[in-house]
Amino acid sequence: MRIAILDNGTSDKASDRVELVATLQSLGYEVSIGGIYSGTLNEYYTNNNIKFLALDASRNNTNPVVELLSIFKNAKILKNETIENVIIYGIKNHPSMAVGAKIAGINNIICVVNGSGNLFRIEGIKGALLRTMAFPVLRIAYRGCKSICFQNTDDLKLFQEKKLISKNTNTFITGGSGVNLEGFPFCDMPNENRFLFLSRITASKGLLEFCKAARIVKKEYHDAIFDIVGPLDSTVENNSVHQELESAVNDNIVNYHGYTDDVPSWMKSCRYFVYPSFYPEGVPRCAIQALATGRPIITCNSPGCKETVIDKYNGLLIEPRDVLGLAEGMRWLIEHKEEAEVMAINSRKYAEEKFDVNIVNEQVIGKMLE
Repeated sequence: MRIAILDNGTSDKASDRVELVATLQSLGYEVSIGGIYSGTLNEYYTNNNIKFLALDASRNNTNPVVELLSIFKNAKILKNETIENVIIYGIKNHPSMAVGAKIAGINNIICVVNGSGNLFRIEGIKGALLRTMAFPVLRIAYRGCKSICFQNTDDLKLFQEKKLISKNTNTFITGGSGVNLEGFPFCDMPNENRFLFLSRITASKGLLEFCKAARIVKKEYHDAIFDIVGPLDSTVENNSVHQELESAVNDNIVNYHGYTDDVPSWMKSCRYFVYPSFYPEGVPRCAIQALATGRPIITCNSPGCKETVIDKYNGLLIEPRDVLGLAEGMRWLIEHKEEAEVMAINSRKYAEEKFDVNIVNEQVIGKMLE
């Protein structure tokens, strides 16, 4: 039995879905991973007997001719590899990869919608043209799938409203992509008021709001620490974010630590996790990693993010782009230490109940085997 897990990840990095791969291999599947070949192959693939498929994929393509060519290129690769089952992550990849898989003769196709992304977010003529081109191909892609996996109910309703799928489409919902509870064990909270923002550094992830709220809180609580971890996104639209970050660092408001490949250590070091993202997420991986570690969370009452917090149970929900609300949430956690420690315990419970990667993978594999 041959299965391919497809997305637009690059070959120089290990898969984000190591637990899913390991489970499939334990069931006797020969697993391939498809993505973008970057010139080097991470040792993860050779060490785990996984073939990397260099697919035609793009993170930002909006050219319909290029998309059409990608469909046939991917179909040829999948057919030559005699792949029988595919699991495809990311709405950007669904047209070229799902339609390509169908042309290759694969019937067992599961598409995972891990966030609606920019497709529904871009405004004006550009957004309208993008959706005019994308929607018809997405409808074709989803009609050829065995099942569509969503990570929150808002995205499911949105896809139905836009008629990308019908009410009769075989769908199911998981707790994001899940979190490895052993890789992110529960850790006691440090005593110092250390707030952590860990994500790709872009405007839509709420970095501006984090820095501005930190300025407000720092005036009152001088010993509060604000750590920012993650790679900078160098696109033009994020110039203002870079400027605000540089200013906040120079003013000793925040500490910027850059990229890390040791997320568990950063989760362990913080007392509170803050993720004021207003990007259309599926379920943010960083937030459920914080849950598993046992951290109170402040995040936005927006699709995807709100799945990770039950307000006042394991964290606080604020409205998107609400700097004052974010600052007030930070103050509340500082001033209510005992309540915050109860939230920490509840976060771990919530992770165990809803976001355990083993439960998520069982759901996905179960749908594939139906």
